[in-house]
Order: sequence, then structure tokens, then C-alpha cells
Amino acid sequence: MTKTIIKNATWALSGAKYDLSLSNGEGGTPPVLDGITLTGVESISPAGEMAVPEGAQVIQAEGKLLLPALFDMHAKVEISGKSKRESVNRAGQAATNGGVWGMLVMPTPAFRFDNSPNLDSFHDAVNQRSSAEMFAAGCITVGMEGEQQAPYNTLAARGVRILSDAEHVPGNLLMLHRAMKYAAELGLVFAIRGDVPAITRNTYMHPGTTSYALGLHGTPACAEEIGIETVLRLAADAGAAVHVQTVSTAEGVEIIRRAKAAGRKVTAEVALHHLLFTHEDVGNYDTTYKTLPPLRDRSDCEALLAGVKDGTIDCIVSDHTPCIPFAKKQDFITAPQGMAVLDSYLPALYTHLVKPGKLSWAELVRACSTAPCAIVQPADEDDEPKTAPLMLFDPAAVHTVLAETLACGTANTPFLGTELCGSVTLPLQ
Repeated sequence: MTKTIIKNATWALSGAKYDLSLSNGEGGTPPVLDGITLTGVESISPAGEMAVPEGAQVIQAEGKLLLPALFDMHAKVEISGKSKRESVNRAGQAATNGGVWGMLVMPTPAFRFDNSPNLDSFHDAVNQRSSAEMFAAGCITVGMEGEQQAPYNTLAARGVRILSDAEHVPGNLLMLHRAMKYAAELGLVFAIRGDVPAITRNTYMHPGTTSYALGLHGTPACAEEIGIETVLRLAADAGAAVHVQTVSTAEGVEIIRRAKAAGRKVTAEVALHHLLFTHEDVGNYDTTYKTLPPLRDRSDCEALLAGVKDGTIDCIVSDHTPCIPFAKKQDFITAPQGMAVLDSYLPALYTHLVKPGKLSWAELVRACSTAPCAIVQPADEDDEPKTAPLMLFDPAAVHTVLAETLACGTANTPFLGTELCGSVTLPLQ
């Protein structure tokens, strides 16, 4: 096989330039740089010091950044009205465009991961149709209905590591407590968002000046915070590990910070939109900005970003939720929640967080690649976790997000019509 050499690539985490020789798939131990395993790389040396074998393919990467591809720990792939296979295909293409090599897929009505046949059908579709790797989050309860525990041993035997009912929070806390005890024995992790449905029922956005002006009932922040406290207390008593999904409030960050300081088995995530946007962006009933949990205040955005930087919040996720145009064109109360951001994921992270200096590349790689990989597929004695392939990223590229260029098949993205910086090459090997 022809050897491939990458010349003068800038390692994003340090700014140093390197030459790399890519592996031909012949095995061997890949090199490690700044604690990152360079998957698919045979050798690495400072720029200009690597000899180029005769006949080698040379990729000139001057001005390009080299970094691990991202892993998205929270995405939905179902597109209403589309087949399962088309939904998987489009999500895989969108992930590749956004610099994502793998993702944890949340259960939905079409992808209900509560039994072996459904999991096998999903894995078949991914193997045949997806350009990105997809891992299924098994359901906590049968049908995501919150009452009957799903067959965790069967799900674990199919490779499930994370259990989640997606946006649904089980209301039967006795069942949840018992389920946590059982799941803890299998080494499974519960991924649950904070919520008290009795408080948030029939609410549609963050309570504040915007909700008041629009006449919409607000979703109190305390409901999320009480929900987080409840789940953490149940898990602590059951000895279970918990991953808190889509934290959106400043106090939620503090609750998780205290839990970690107390030695609880807890990790947490924040959705990209909760770092960038606020409830004021809803404007005049713009359903693009209807999310779950709702967009909060600017002070919450700042607290969430601080939590990412100090490691209290382990992961930044896309919370990718494709919605067909008709659904989002309904009135604000009826329209579904969610944004589709996979196509623009890394360019949006770079444009809004890295380029302005709010996050370093090292912080982004930790929150969007290494940390989520470790949570979804931790190393054990028998099975080494997969590591991210490398990609080249061109920070000088500029493009406008257009509906016709979005691979995900829907256009419910807040970046539509805006300019984003950066383009992705994925993967190198």
C-alpha cells in the first residue's frame, strides 16, 4: 500500500508543527502526543524531520490544524416521516461534516432501544448506511413509559453501556431506585436530565421578560435543579453511576460541583446551544430556539462555560434533534423542541468559543472527544476503548450555512444563513 505522509500540520493542542506517517493498517502501537493516542498514525516527528519514502502520497497541511475527531454524547437521528435507514444515513453524513466520528444515539419512538431485535436492527442500519460510528443508549424503561424496567442484562449483552429514556424522566422513583441498584451490578450508567414533570408540565420556555411579553408559561429553573438533586441522591444510595444530561442552569452546575467534591459517581454534559443562546433569542415566537430544557439567562451561559473549563461539566454535546419544516412552522406551543446542529458542530464550536478565546483547543478536545469517549466506552480488562481518528481542520475557511448543503435532511438550525469559520477533513486514515 502507498505510504501517506502529512507535512507541516499544526497540533491544535500546543501549536507545534509535525510531520506524520499514517498507518497502513498493519497494527503496531500508535504514538501518543499530549496524552492523546494518535489513532491511525505510524510515526510522528517535528516538521521537516521526516523523510519521505519514494512513491509516498504527501498531504501538505500548512495552515491546517490537526486534532482528534469529536465524539457527540447526545444525539437523536430519527427524522419524522423518513425511514430508519435514511435517518441513519443522513445523521452519519451530518456528523462527518461536523467533525464527529462517533455519537451516542438517544432512543426515540422509531429507535426504541429496549429489546434485542430493535438494537440489532439499528446496528445493521448503522453498519450499512452510516459514515460515523453510532452507539445506542438503551432505554431505562420499556417503551420509555417510566414504569417497567427494561431488560438491562439483555441490553448489556448487546454492547449497551448507557441507559436513558432521552427527554423522558421516569416518574416512578421506587422503580428507578431499584433499577439503579440492578444496573450498578452490570456497570451501566444512567443518563438522565433534571426535571420535575409536575412543575414543568405545560411550560414552554424560560420564565423571564421574553416569556412574559409572549404570554408563554415559563419553565422554572428550580424544577431542573430539584430533579438533579433527586437523581443524584437516588444514585448515591443505590451505588449507581449517573450522567446528568443537558444541564442548563447555574445552580445545576453548583449541584454537580458539590456532588463531585463529595465523591459521587457523576458526570455531566451541556448542550452547545445552552452555551451560545439565551431565552431572548426566541424573539417573536421563533421555534428554532425552542429547546428542552429551555434556553436560559446569559448568567447561566457563563456559569455553564465556567463549569466546562474547570471540569465540573465533562462534555459539550450537540443535542442534535432534526425536525421536519412543517413541525417547526407550527405555533410555539405545538412545535417540537430541538435543534439540528451536527452538520455545523465543530465550525460552530470554533467560531463561537475557540476563536473568541472562551475555550482553548485542549479544553474543547477534552469536552468533545476524550471525556465522552471515556464515559461511553471505558477501558476494562478485556476490551480497549476505541479512540478518535485524527482530522485536519482549516481555521481560515469561511462558509455560509445553507439549507441545501445540510446533510442531516432538516434545517431547524440556529446557524442557518450565518457565516461559520472552519472546515473539516475527516478522517485522515
